Amino acid sequence: MLNKKTAIAVLLVAVGIVYSNSLFSGFVLDDQDTVISKSAFFSHPENALLAFAQRDTTNNAETPYYRPLNTLTYMLDHYLWGLNPFWYHLENVLLHALVVLLFYLLVARVWGEGYMAFFSALLFAVYPVCAEAVNFISARNTLLCALFLLVALMSLLKGGAKWTALSFAAYFLALLSKEPAVVLPFFLLSFTLIQKGRRPPYGGWRIFAGFIAITLVYFFIRQRVLGVFVSNQRLEFSLERLKFMSAVLYENIRLMVFPFRLNANYSMLNVFYTPWRAAIAVSGLAALLGLSLWPGTKAPVRAGAQWILWGLLPVSNIVMIPSAPVAERYHYTILPGFVLIAGYAIAALHRKKAPAAVAVIALLALALGARTFERNFVWRDNLTLYQSMVRSDPGNPSARYYLARSLYGANRFDEAARQFQAAIARQPDYPEARDGLGLVYMKKGDIEGAMREFRNAISFEPDFYSAHMHLGVALAGLGRLEDAAGEFRKSVGLNPQRFDAHLDLAITCLRQGLTEEASREFEQVLALDPENVTAHNDLGVIYFKQGRYADSRREFEATLAIDPGNAIAARDLPLVRAAGGNSVPRGN
Repeated sequence: MLNKKTAIAVLLVAVGIVYSNSLFSGFVLDDQDTVISKSAFFSHPENALLAFAQRDTTNNAETPYYRPLNTLTYMLDHYLWGLNPFWYHLENVLLHALVVLLFYLLVARVWGEGYMAFFSALLFAVYPVCAEAVNFISARNTLLCALFLLVALMSLLKGGAKWTALSFAAYFLALLSKEPAVVLPFFLLSFTLIQKGRRPPYGGWRIFAGFIAITLVYFFIRQRVLGVFVSNQRLEFSLERLKFMSAVLYENIRLMVFPFRLNANYSMLNVFYTPWRAAIAVSGLAALLGLSLWPGTKAPVRAGAQWILWGLLPVSNIVMIPSAPVAERYHYTILPGFVLIAGYAIAALHRKKAPAAVAVIALLALALGARTFERNFVWRDNLTLYQSMVRSDPGNPSARYYLARSLYGANRFDEAARQFQAAIARQPDYPEARDGLGLVYMKKGDIEGAMREFRNAISFEPDFYSAHMHLGVALAGLGRLEDAAGEFRKSVGLNPQRFDAHLDLAITCLRQGLTEEASREFEQVLALDPENVTAHNDLGVIYFKQGRYADSRREFEATLAIDPGNAIAARDLPLVRAAGGNSVPRGN
């Protein structure tokens, strides 16, 4: 029998070695929205309760996700570490290690198979499709969901009212981390009903009813916060949707069985229907159903097959997943079923030929671990990640667009233009790529070219607030202030929470002599960005001209409190203090 302490030590070392290079990565992709841009929100502990009253921080009305527990972990990280990504990544690695250990302990407890539990957990620890969930800070919700699902199952094994209550609480926390947790009660029910022979150590109608009650409470809260029960996406069972679902199922099976052609952005060009893909997908589904229903299936294999089936259901795209139809991070909560089946097979070999089984698990762990270690480097920064996307899928317009954005941020404008143009060549009605190309033209001094691309972007997406704002900037640069103000007003109307659009409108109105509107817009800027120096200073000028000397002095003093070296405010404040002299502050 495998020593439990030795097994745990090996699993922890495996996680530590494989993910050691992930600790030095930065923030990438959605981390800008989930962590960096929310810095002001996270700085106020009293906002913790607000996390339960709003949608997930990265999503809009098209992707109504409710994951407050995930947001709270970012708030705690921000309180402890600020914006140092090392600690965020360390937390993700530690969460993964904890999930691996709980999975090992769960399998060993349920079936008393030390080697099967160890082999299964070791594969899970190093499996390459897990790399996205561990490396991507914004995918922490997946780690938390898996963690609390395992806690819920472990607690049920203990039995008794207190442990059952803890299981219910853990399940609710899993739901508050990520939506796929909803499959847990149905997995437990199906396994209990189908399993023959020895009754599983969990189950029963009262337990199932308790989980369902918690699920209903969760959906009630979700509906009150988001305004939708499940999603804004339409449920569809057309032939085209079924073809697409078969393509999704094929890709999910491929990633599970052959995790070596990986990509952080699976476009529709990756996920497409062909008859042979559909045949493989249907065959895989039939095999899983067969293992679940065949009376002779061993309990661990049946549990693994059913876990995969239920895990695939939320990512099947019966209801379209707007963020990404396929993603490697989705597999983190599905993979335990697959590695449980693999671990059972290797353990069966171990009972017959122990050296052969040891050789198999060692080779698998080394090969999979090396691939995961290599994959971690891809997540080092945005530029590296986007270059990897393009290499993996050169025809993917989204990958080209993201790479172009990263190159633009690095002031590599010629390279950015080529990538934006490549994205547009593959998808001419790509408004974000058109808008990005317009920004490159602005940087290169081609204002007419920039305006043409901004207008193209708006023609494809009339409510694209950024394109309206950027077009306004271009028009203002040409001195067409009235037209510019019109574009800024459209941008503000489409997205009132963007302080920069309010600021552009305020400055343009001030240049037109529309003092009252400028004043209102500067006040909106400060409501959204209280430390905006330009807004404070220009409001100081406006208030002075209106004879509101106390308000003017307050704004100039606020400017200097934020930026003590601000020469403009230092020049204007003495004039305000004189309050009545002939000189008038000139502002920015």
